[in-house]
Order: sequence, then structure tokens, then C-alpha cells
Amino acid sequence: MEFGVRLAVQGEMGAKGQGWDYTRDMALEAEQLGFDSVWLPDHVINAHMSKEVPMLENWTVLSALAALTTKVKFGGHTFNNSFRNPALMAKMAATFDVMFGGRLYYSLGSAWFKDETAGYGMPWDEHDDRVDRLRESLVIAKRMWTEARVSYKGKYYEVKDAILEPKPVQKPHIPIWVPGDSEATRQLTADIGDCWFIYSKPPETIREWAKDMERRAGRKIPIALSTVCLAGLPDKDVTKWSELYALERKHRFAVPPTPQDVLNENLWGTTEDCIERVRAWQEAGVTHLVIQPIPPLEGMRHFANEIMPAFRK
Repeated sequence: MEFGVRLAVQGEMGAKGQGWDYTRDMALEAEQLGFDSVWLPDHVINAHMSKEVPMLENWTVLSALAALTTKVKFGGHTFNNSFRNPALMAKMAATFDVMFGGRLYYSLGSAWFKDETAGYGMPWDEHDDRVDRLRESLVIAKRMWTEARVSYKGKYYEVKDAILEPKPVQKPHIPIWVPGDSEATRQLTADIGDCWFIYSKPPETIREWAKDMERRAGRKIPIALSTVCLAGLPDKDVTKWSELYALERKHRFAVPPTPQDVLNENLWGTTEDCIERVRAWQEAGVTHLVIQPIPPLEGMRHFANEIMPAFRK
């Protein structure tokens, strides 16, 4: 089991700060604490606070963080396919991988936040069309990372005799993590994914989903789980923070989560309870656990000091 932490760059989830200084300090401490990866949301306006609250651009911040660290890997939580031409995005990812020693997960998602996409003048499609657009982007990236020259013409994108050098450090290519659990996204994961990146669900649900994914793909695909982490908090704080998280995410999903949904699907309780839950996820097929700690710094420290040691040799 590998562990990652989502950085609270937007000032959400009870963070006492936001912006570059807070994000940098959280990432550096995550590496010191022994996390395997750090994750950054990819938005151009704030997605969970007021839209006027400042939001830093993802790739700029990730590159700066990678230059300050040596071990942790990086990914978007998740990268936004609507923002960047897929051939250029593949080039950016390869450059990052070369510069920082193969420390990137290509967690490219189909996007969900219409206001920022349309507001910045970029195309917006209905859900399944966005997933089809994502499929084309991933095909282009994978081919450009592994082939000398690439020509491709699809419904959404076209490249002509494109060259990408240098190739990524990671072979055969940068790992492709496909985020989401819709029917269209599941099939895309089965067809092209190296890892399936999903929001947290109870272990018994994950076990069934893993079986379905193996049936679709004809192979076992690693599962990465992103979980809200309320570990080690007293009950009154668990209630308070679960209500906050549900409020901040009410516009994020077709069916807004309730505070009880947050508790049913995520990680909270005593250290022993949390260790048991993580083990159950692991047995269900989860290979990577990315925590969204609340409050961010305190939750990250508690998880690293009290829960991670049970899974380290």
C-alpha cells in the first residue's frame, strides 16, 4: 500500500492558510513524514470556496514543488483535460518526468466544473462526450510517449507527424491513472488505464467494483482511492468537519453528498478503527490511498504518525 496526500491549495477543508506558502510547506512536510505522493487539484478558479478566493495554476505549482523535493511523486487531483491541448499536455508531462526523475502520475480527468471551463473560453461537452474527448487525449499521450512520430485524427483532436523528445523517464510510459466511476469512465479505464482512481467507498463496494473492473479489462487493474480523512478526531469534530466537507462539495456531484455519506464512505474513528478500514480496502484491491485530511496539516500528521506505520515494513 502506498500513501498520498491531497494538498489544500484552495484554503478548503479547514485549512488555516492557502496559496503558495501553505502548499509548499504542506508538500515538504508530507515528504518528511514519509508519504509516497502529493496531489494538487487542477483549477483556474476556486472550486470549493468563493470563486473570488485566489487559486494557483496546477502545473506551475507542481513544477516548483518537484524542484524542492526529491522523493515524493506528483499527480493532479485530477488534471483537467479541458484546459490543455493533449499533445502539448503530453509534452509537459514528459518534460516534468525527465526533469524530476520519473515522479509523475498522469491522472487526467474529463473535468466537471463547467463555470471555469466556459468562463475561460474552452469547450464544454456533456459527460460522455467529455469522456470520449479524454479517451482521445490519452491515446495521443501514450503514443507520443512511446512512438517516434505520431499522426492521429479523431473527433476532437488531430496531430500530424508529431515528435516528442525527450521521452519520459518512466517506461514504457508515464502511468495513466483514469479518474471517475461513471459507466463511460469505467470502460475507458478497462481499455487504457494503468490505475483506476476513484473517490472512497466502503470496502465491500470496492471489492465488487474491483471484480467488475477485472472482468471488463481481462486483467487486474490497481485501484487508487481518494478518501476524506477525519482520523483521530473527537466525535463532535468529526460531525463538524463532515458537515463542512459536504457543504464545500455540494455542487461537485450530481447527487450532493450528505454528512452521513461522508462518514459512510471515508476514514474516521480511532487509530485502530482506521487501520482496520485501510486493511479492508487493501484486501479489496486498493494499492494506493490518497488522503484528504481535515484539518489538512493536523490530519496529515496524525495519519503519518499513527496509521501509516502499521503498513510499513
